[in-house]
Amino acid sequence: MKRVHELMDEEIKALRQLHRATKDSAIRSRCDMILLSNEGVSPPQIGQRVRFSGRTVRRCIARYESEGLVGLSPRPRPGRPRRVTSAYLKLLEERVEQWPREVGLAFSNWTTANLATYMAQQTGITIGARQVENYLKANDWRLRRPVHTVKHKQDVDLVTAKKKHA
Repeated sequence: MKRVHELMDEEIKALRQLHRATKDSAIRSRCDMILLSNEGVSPPQIGQRVRFSGRTVRRCIARYESEGLVGLSPRPRPGRPRRVTSAYLKLLEERVEQWPREVGLAFSNWTTANLATYMAQQTGITIGARQVENYLKANDWRLRRPVHTVKHKQDVDLVTAKKKHA
């Protein structure tokens, strides 16, 4: 069974510090794997504790042995890079906070389709309305239709009097 080499006190301290400092659960789990392996726990038992397979634990140990702490960080994923840039997201957030008429458009409320079209014209980055909605949700924005009321035109005293008689 593959186990990590006997760790020096500095290595244990660095692993524990990384475990406390990181917000990435994957890195935290990998730190746990290495520390448990140092305590003599076998990879299958570690896998049961941290809810990964024994094979994943052995792979993590091998990466730590060859790369050190850097080996605990996730590697870049393959695939096409994101189209949306940080500048796009910044502009998107600015525009959502404004009314469409403030930026010279002929409608009063944003829809995700309108936002996607506007952002494509402004940035040259074309994404679909659903993807715009996903970016908005990730930043706690929700586009909803406005609710029109006439409360601002009501006489408060008359409304209160009517409620008392009802």
